[in-house]
Amino acid sequence: MKYFMMGILLSAILTVLSLSVWGMNMAINITGGIGLLLLILSMIILGSMVSGDRMRANFASESMEERHKRTSVSTRLFLMGLPNLVVSGCLFYYFS
Repeated sequence: MKYFMMGILLSAILTVLSLSVWGMNMAINITGGIGLLLLILSMIILGSMVSGDRMRANFASESMEERHKRTSVSTRLFLMGLPNLVVSGCLFYYFS
């Protein structure tokens, strides 16, 4: 929940800053870009963008602690990126 709240705070700060400096279109682009970047980083760290045989090899070669750490970091990045994507989608829907 802490990381989700950090994502909400990040999206609010980015929205207010970009609205005051550049305008609505840049607010949509910046919040959406940060959300997309965090989502892609989450997928890369989780290892979900590899083939099935590579997933099995990674699963067999890592310990339970490493897997737990990798999954928790990926979840944190996803929870920080999700509010940014939602805010970007809402701004796009209501103001474009």
